[in-house]
Amino acid sequence: MLTLLSCGQGQNSSFDADYQAVLNRATALSYNLPTSSQQIKQNQLVLDLKAGGIWNKLDVLYIFANDGGQDFGTLNWKAPTLNQATLINSPTFTNNQGFTGNGTSSYINNNFNPATQGVNYTLNNASRHIFVRNQSVSATTLDGVSSGNQNASVGINTTLLRINQGATSFGTSADFAGSNFLKSIQRTSVTNVELFVGTTQTSRTFTSVNVASETQLILARGVSATGSYGGSQVSLYSMGASLVSENTAYVNAFNTYITSL
Repeated sequence: MLTLLSCGQGQNSSFDADYQAVLNRATALSYNLPTSSQQIKQNQLVLDLKAGGIWNKLDVLYIFANDGGQDFGTLNWKAPTLNQATLINSPTFTNNQGFTGNGTSSYINNNFNPATQGVNYTLNNASRHIFVRNQSVSATTLDGVSSGNQNASVGINTTLLRINQGATSFGTSADFAGSNFLKSIQRTSVTNVELFVGTTQTSRTFTSVNVASETQLILARGVSATGSYGGSQVSLYSMGASLVSENTAYVNAFNTYITSL
């Protein structure tokens, strides 16, 4: 049986160094930390992501579902001093669940520009993951960029699912709806795109064009134009390389975490 040795608030000699760096950053910013019991669960999540081959392929990872508070939820776990998310117009934070948009003005900017900051996320090898806890049936935008409809996803049966393909939608719709699922859009080559809702996979073909040189928005797209906002509740967001073969491990790791809260 593993014995966890406490070293003070947010310090545990058995914690993974990368997770400890998240706690250290939160402490430096005077943010509330998750409870000790949840820290153990979050540390295990990091270990599970590493064991599943996921961690090293991510550029940014935000765990919105936590009991430390909304400030803790803005930290980028992959590099805690970089790409901290900004909350725009006060999306609603709920302990252990995440952030909910109001469908009209609130959203999250993760301050990560994949065109200039992407290491794992590249033109023809890329993924965006979002755990949708409660899917809005009216304000269905999940993510996008400020200027328009590039790098966008919408939580319905739609053609408006885009990854590195400019502002052009798929020719055939795909169902991206549902609550309590880890959803992802993944580009595996110049032509191939894979969509996942949980472990259900849908394939589409669409040629890559460019990596949009804008920071990624969560629960919004096109805010500098006509605007389209999401009203769903989201618990996780990440960007990185394609994770098609690692998808089941990613789903299982986060489901284990979220259902334990």
